[in-house]
Amino acid sequence: MLKQENLAANFCGLLAVSGCKEVAIEWRILGKEQDGSLLTSWVSFNAKNRAEQRSNIGIYTPMLKTLQTVFRFPTKENVIQASVNLTKTLLLFTTKELRQEESGRKTDIYRTFLVEIKEGVEVEPFLLMEVDRNHQMMAQFLWRNLATFEKSNQDKFLVMIHHEQVLLYTVTLKKVGVEGEEEEDVLGSCSKLNISDPGAWYWDKDCLKSETITKGFVWAQWDPSVQALYYIHMKPAPKMLFEKDDGSTERKMNPTLSAFQFHDDLRTETVLNIPLNLPNIPTSSSGTEDIYEDDAVPLRIHDSSLNLIIVSDPVGMLYVCHYYLYQPIKQSDEEASTSQRICDVHFAYSVTILHHGCVIHCVIPGIPWDKAKTMKPTFTQHGDHHMLVFQADLFMHLLDVGVSHEPCCHIVCPPFTRQPVTHLVPCFATNNICYDSATLDLISITIPKSHLIEAFRNDTSVDNRLAIVHYFLAHSSGDIVEIFSELLGIIMERPLHLDTVPLLKEALISGSYASSKKGLSQDQLALYRLLPLTTCNTSKPIQAKVSDLTVGLSHETLYNTSMMLLSPQQRLSPYRKDIWTQLWERLNDNKERARFAQEQVIEKLMYSLTCYQPEALSRCSTPMSPANPIVNVAAEFAAASSRRTMQNDLPFLETEECTASKQELVLNVNLRELSMHLVKHSVKEVSGFRWLKNAFYDSNPAPSHVHAVATRYVAAQLEQSRALCVLICKTAGLDLALENERGFALVDQLTSAQQLKLFTLLERYCLATESLAFPFPLGFSSFFTYLGYRALSFDNFMQYSEHHVFELQIDVVKVIIADIDDSTEGIQRKLSLLMMLPRTRARRLLNSWNHPVSTMLKGREHALNILSGNSVHLRGYSQMKKREYKPKDLGEQMSAVQKLQEPLDCFLDLLTAKASLNELDFNLLIETTLSSVENFEL
Repeated sequence: MLKQENLAANFCGLLAVSGCKEVAIEWRILGKEQDGSLLTSWVSFNAKNRAEQRSNIGIYTPMLKTLQTVFRFPTKENVIQASVNLTKTLLLFTTKELRQEESGRKTDIYRTFLVEIKEGVEVEPFLLMEVDRNHQMMAQFLWRNLATFEKSNQDKFLVMIHHEQVLLYTVTLKKVGVEGEEEEDVLGSCSKLNISDPGAWYWDKDCLKSETITKGFVWAQWDPSVQALYYIHMKPAPKMLFEKDDGSTERKMNPTLSAFQFHDDLRTETVLNIPLNLPNIPTSSSGTEDIYEDDAVPLRIHDSSLNLIIVSDPVGMLYVCHYYLYQPIKQSDEEASTSQRICDVHFAYSVTILHHGCVIHCVIPGIPWDKAKTMKPTFTQHGDHHMLVFQADLFMHLLDVGVSHEPCCHIVCPPFTRQPVTHLVPCFATNNICYDSATLDLISITIPKSHLIEAFRNDTSVDNRLAIVHYFLAHSSGDIVEIFSELLGIIMERPLHLDTVPLLKEALISGSYASSKKGLSQDQLALYRLLPLTTCNTSKPIQAKVSDLTVGLSHETLYNTSMMLLSPQQRLSPYRKDIWTQLWERLNDNKERARFAQEQVIEKLMYSLTCYQPEALSRCSTPMSPANPIVNVAAEFAAASSRRTMQNDLPFLETEECTASKQELVLNVNLRELSMHLVKHSVKEVSGFRWLKNAFYDSNPAPSHVHAVATRYVAAQLEQSRALCVLICKTAGLDLALENERGFALVDQLTSAQQLKLFTLLERYCLATESLAFPFPLGFSSFFTYLGYRALSFDNFMQYSEHHVFELQIDVVKVIIADIDDSTEGIQRKLSLLMMLPRTRARRLLNSWNHPVSTMLKGREHALNILSGNSVHLRGYSQMKKREYKPKDLGEQMSAVQKLQEPLDCFLDLLTAKASLNELDFNLLIETTLSSVENFEL
């Protein structure tokens, strides 16, 4: 956030271009219209005679970058607000001057004028109200369509007087001509005015009409984009059930926020009524003196006791922002003496998000009073999904409150500028430009990514760090991979920290959510709202530390929010779309939205993985989706990432030797559970006599897209899991562009320190992925197991294996057993490793282990199967080369023969009695017997 330029300096440059030779000072913004044009005032004088100063009013058009002078005062005046009509023919402005009453008290007097805009013609401003007011008074033109204006040559404007009333004026422009033409105008056959000619028209003071549309308001704001007036008035509180109905008790008055919507061809209608929970608001009868700050952008009529601002978007978003200061109640023993001044206060604000039906509360304690009394935070939209709450020298809050999903993942961090700023006012929404109300410095409020990365590095709150990860992966644009690589480097500086796994889980969920949207059509986006969004708990209050301040954020749900709005059927024009109809639709769409939770998949996998046996399953026997095989999910991912796969950016080959991979099983369970969830929550209940109509003309085509959305999301899971694995390997220091080896050979080339670092990082990745039931890339399990074998001691490796962290697949166990020597300790290690394997997998490994112990185990299993009556399948044992037993000397030979003769004869008799000679593998039995003689003990 850098100071770019000054708005007053730009205006001076535009005056100089237009040929103005006078000096212009004391620039002030007086208002903003629907097209984004700004009304401004300045004081001009001749450089040689500074004493003769005069005020001026002009209109700055950002699209054309022009400044047009519309009115020049004969003297210097204190103009605080102005407005111009659509055709730029009439100007309203309000002045404020300080007068001394007879009692000696000084008061501010507000006066509003209407004047014609005629270039080169001197006109006299018309005072709208003869009685001077000491209450704040502002005026604003309604911008009607040009076609509507040309039909009647009439304009309307509002005059708002604080605590008194809001008046709606109608002004008529007439054509200058002969008397007959003027009479025709009066009778109603209006001809088109030549607005460009100052002498061809005038406004008729006798036709000026006014009507009162409301009385006794305490706060009001004009919204130029939607042509609506928001105002707060006091209404009697509803009666309680057991309340006595007698006239002696005065009923309590509650503040209510209402909205007038103005139309071109329809009468004004009240579209909003929201009861507010505000502190005691002083009224005109309270006897307190009002202090006004005269806010012109946005145009607000209020005193300093109520700081409230409304931010809206015509697409159907409305925010009611209220900020205030308070002093918490202390215990009597902690109370300071009466002479001691209050040092610290609590700053708090609330944002009522009407399109979501909830309120966000924020409290920041410990603000020094000298700083708190001058605070004027900025509330403005930041992009399509966030609201920025900014106070230059204290904090910056980025609230995730867009229409695409429920409010969550709010970012709390220090401000990205320490410049002395009084109050930032948004003026150009297209490029996030604000101006300082005191200096008119133009300041960009675009948040630098480097600032959020630095906040992520210094923050200790896991909620805040999760929100920053979510912001970059789900909402940010640009090079997301490079940004998240930097975040991942910060995370992995302390891989054993408790926050590491939650942050990786958020990266998987947010990345999959954003990636799955890319392949969806407009009709399928209705189901997109049911996909997992974040791992953050949206109902949990957030506590964060920003510099020396503690920030607390909490959510509160509003009930029956739709009752506060007029439904489209209640509107004057039911089929006309505007902000209120879209707001009504969003409120109804956001009700009871149940997102899919990965815990559903985890629960199902707990049962599926107990039955998972790669040797017993095959691709032709695994369950498939009814519409499309699960293999197509992997095929879709492979097609989307074929270029990255060719680069071989993983440290292992993406292949597995088992018949049914665990990845296929995990993808299948994810697809099945997600499809069932989407079907359940996308089909609307149809009841009553309209069931037939709804069945044939259902406006929600989402159920037909369930499989496409579920398949795309599961493919995004695999894609995100693979991408995160690649980034973690790069963070560990693996430069795969310089390494020719992959898989087990790559692990053998690494030093012990590199092996341990890579294992530590991949262990966090493995824990995060498994806890979300996300799939691993093919080949990861064997690579991770071998890396653990190399990086850890054998005892630790066995502990990991016993707790099912390592998957002992046939390819990795074969390499590990071949790597262990045949010493006494090595044999014990091999046997302990084989005992952890399923019987079929252990038998395959025994066949590849050429050692007497392996022979003894196979022989004993062969004999056990025969004696137990199990079927015996000879798998090449008889083709083994028969080993001749040759003892060292004759004495030893005789001793061995005597030792073997009787037990062996008895054992062979039992075997031949239980099985036929064709089922016996005599070579294996003899080999086992001879090996046993040579003092090999199991």
